[in-house]
Amino acid sequence: MINIDDLKKDLVEYDLYYLLDGVEYGDYQLTILNEDNKIIIIIEDDEGFASWATDREEFLNISTIEELEKHVNNILYYNYIKYKGE
Repeated sequence: MINIDDLKKDLVEYDLYYLLDGVEYGDYQLTILNEDNKIIIIIEDDEGFASWATDREEFLNISTIEELEKHVNNILYYNYIKYKGE
């Protein structure tokens, strides 16, 4: 299970690039990247992906795992792009 406090600690104290890397999120893989002042959230599966960048401070204002899941689900719903077939 994802721990929001650990994510924030990895961001603030260690300034890690990969906050999460391919963690299972239902039928998807979830990656969260630290790009200086932006946090990039990427959700992908075998058929496509969705991504979104948010401000570092906005990400740090997320206080619960439920709130993070709401953000991730909105990104998935509004931004999912299917890969094109060959």
